[in-house]
Amino acid sequence: MDRLTQLFWIWMLFFAVTVLWALAQAAVASTLGARPVAVVLGFGPTLFSGRLGGILCAFRPIPGASSVSFSEPAQDGAPARDRLLALSPAQHAAVILLPWAFPVAIAMVCLGPSDALRHFVSGFALPFQLPQLPGRVERLLALIQHGEFLRAWGLMNAKMAALNLLPLPALAGGTFLLLPWRKGYPVWAGLLGMLGLLAAVPWALYVLYLVIKTLAA
Repeated sequence: MDRLTQLFWIWMLFFAVTVLWALAQAAVASTLGARPVAVVLGFGPTLFSGRLGGILCAFRPIPGASSVSFSEPAQDGAPARDRLLALSPAQHAAVILLPWAFPVAIAMVCLGPSDALRHFVSGFALPFQLPQLPGRVERLLALIQHGEFLRAWGLMNAKMAALNLLPLPALAGGTFLLLPWRKGYPVWAGLLGMLGLLAAVPWALYVLYLVIKTLAA
């Protein structure tokens, strides 16, 4: 498999994880009575957008993250309103956490239940195991190189679910822990979010560097 084809499959599999998570969150929230305002798939410049059932849907080409928005814009002097705040705290928690059960379920189908759970649990330590990252990236790309797309996708789903459940304010785990302050986050939560972002961006850039380096080798 040539490098361009490998890069396409990396993009496709990674994007599929974030897209399916966004659709799962939109479905869970709608079921509980908080219909999303917008679902944005990917980030970067918007390639195309449209409305589906009253929900603004947009497609962006970079597969780093997708997002689901519940904030109604301010209109006629009325303040902006977050539809999630109309839910009970338990329902709000379900909207945050339940969508990440979907990638874990996909990982179980692709890898088998025990293997998927093992990779999911080990994924919580992934940001703190920098020396092991080059080998893990090489093994993932080797799976794609040899056409083992389902296994590669299962690993991506398990690891990304674990990473997003870490207790950082910008992630699902941190958002869940901040539910007691959901109607007004304290200053320290914003500071923690900035610190988490300062740590996450170099780590993500390092992973991207490892991917490019491995493909170029």
